[in-house]
Amino acid sequence: MLACALTLGMILPGSASSAELEIVASSPDMAMNGVAVTPDGRVFVSIPQWTDTQSPSVAEITGDGSIRPYPGDAWNQFDLAYPIDRFVNVNAVHADGAGSLWVVDYAGPNFGPSIPDAQKLVRIDLATNQVVRVYRFSNEVLPEGARLNDVRVDPERGIAYISEFGVGAIIVLDIESGQAFRALDRHYSTRAHPDVVTTFLGEPFRTDFLQVNDIELSPDGETLYFQPTGGPILWQIPTKFLTEPRSNAELEPHVHIATKSMTIGGVTRDRSGVIYLGSVQDNAIWTFDPVTGQTSKFLQDDRLLWPDAMSVSPDDYLYIPAPQLRLLPKFQRGQDGTRGDFTVYRVKLGGPSD
Repeated sequence: MLACALTLGMILPGSASSAELEIVASSPDMAMNGVAVTPDGRVFVSIPQWTDTQSPSVAEITGDGSIRPYPGDAWNQFDLAYPIDRFVNVNAVHADGAGSLWVVDYAGPNFGPSIPDAQKLVRIDLATNQVVRVYRFSNEVLPEGARLNDVRVDPERGIAYISEFGVGAIIVLDIESGQAFRALDRHYSTRAHPDVVTTFLGEPFRTDFLQVNDIELSPDGETLYFQPTGGPILWQIPTKFLTEPRSNAELEPHVHIATKSMTIGGVTRDRSGVIYLGSVQDNAIWTFDPVTGQTSKFLQDDRLLWPDAMSVSPDDYLYIPAPQLRLLPKFQRGQDGTRGDFTVYRVKLGGPSD
């Protein structure tokens, strides 16, 4: 199946130049890896504890580019003595379009193991800027080695989908009851392909320890897209089959190939449903149109060092964080290989027709 999948998709020429990139915010020591833009244009970032600087875990980028801790209380006072009631190692933020900001904390600072009982999904009311609910998970949902990664929320159906990249599964959460279950647990679509070897700045590296990482929902909430970091396939499944626990055998007939993919840091979509993939091997953004099946390189820029969890704003800008993941000391034999500031960029999209 995988060999056939690599022939899928029509590759089209690029459509944006590097000159169109704008700087939204930058920092010399805070590795912003994810961005979320709300319907009214507020911009939030996730900042994992990846450097020696104890940075806020979640921040709002103000109009002048300042990075302000959010929600501004004890949640952002990093202290391992209080790992359950504070942010420990936030990996993703997501604005659901219905008034909430969702924060994924896998609670494993400095690339270490997750602290027991500290992994959580936090919901913040954007109107009051207050944490309104913290979702925690049983050992059945988060078995040993499991790590929360990214989230997409369907507020109309009241469902959150969370990628779990340590063992490999999609966690399905009823946001009203708080009940959750694992779907496609250790399935080949949620597990890293063992033969994938990619490159970053010309150096090879493996991603076989990174299970399902990147997820996205279609605009109507009826299709979930997902893939392990290394690809090489972007998978899809109708969400109607994820409404209750089902075995892998029951789900397998409904798991399909969306397109061939590449090693990516993050994924998002625009209002029309076009999907944007942050390709780490060529510092580029690729697009996939589920309607036409076409894949094309939208943007390439050497400043996009590990383009991670992106977001599209209501005025059709694509926001792109560049956290330089593979240049951090963890992956450079203890040496800092980062190139200048950690930066969040944006680029204007064509915008869907209204």
